Amino acid sequence: MSAVTIVGSLNIDLVIRAPHCPQKGETIVGGPFGMAGGGKGSNQALEVARLNARSHMIGCVGDDDFGRRLRSVLTENGVDCSHLQTRRELATGTAVITVTDEGENSIVIAQGANALLDEKDIYDAKKIFESSDSALFQMESPTGTVVAGLKLARQTGCKTFLSAEPPFSLPDDAWKNIDYLILNEKALSFYAGNKNSKGKIESMSHEILTRGVGCLVVTRSAKGGMIFENGGESFSFDAFNIRAVDNTGARDAFCAGFCVALGEGRPLRRAARFGSACGALACTKIGAHPSLPWRHQVGALLGEASGDDYEN
Repeated sequence: MSAVTIVGSLNIDLVIRAPHCPQKGETIVGGPFGMAGGGKGSNQALEVARLNARSHMIGCVGDDDFGRRLRSVLTENGVDCSHLQTRRELATGTAVITVTDEGENSIVIAQGANALLDEKDIYDAKKIFESSDSALFQMESPTGTVVAGLKLARQTGCKTFLSAEPPFSLPDDAWKNIDYLILNEKALSFYAGNKNSKGKIESMSHEILTRGVGCLVVTRSAKGGMIFENGGESFSFDAFNIRAVDNTGARDAFCAGFCVALGEGRPLRRAARFGSACGALACTKIGAHPSLPWRHQVGALLGEASGDDYEN
């Protein structure tokens, strides 16, 4: 069984359906409203657990109903929350999400207690890293905390995964501690220094690999994605043909599935395929936590009984 430590954000998502995302100064009448758990770290921790891997959550919530709700949901789904801190200084993180009829979204986040996750929290959880084969990070936590976590995870023998969104600058010495960097095309342009987003994916990806990253995964929504391995193969992978209802949490589901599959010893191509199935299924329901698929659902999409022997 794979064991993953997830360092990252926990939010309550306030979701409103709308015919389109409002423009500057525009007020529109939306559709149904919903509230569910979210935040990139929380999403990934929950999905790791639903894929039958051991999941350890490191993060911060406020001393409020939202924080207690998030802790309860994660614990009930088998996520180890022994290093999920409750802080009284700030409220639990909150995201306001508009979801269009096409399943696209726009998101505004209030970081709240997520901003309080610090390096001490990372070092206090050293034993958790030592018991894991992989560590998964995002950029909704303070950058210094993420950088410290990547370094400690590498020192304790974990394979490191960074879902580098939303994009924030990283110090030069952080890149060499990233085994797998996962991002979308917009973030790729940011990290490659191409502010006009007109660079070719291949050239931008290879430039980032020269910084010491082991493998770069570029997700492209309905277009699938591309993988560039430092000193190894490069290839594209397809997306699944599904009707998207809400893509909130889809990339988090991909990251979790990709991480778990590699932790189980699956080859890179098959891990990408498995992650794609997780991401596709997460688009078929509204809300982040409610949409994250279970192992048997991923297996069914892949044409397998359990998802344990999925093929390309």
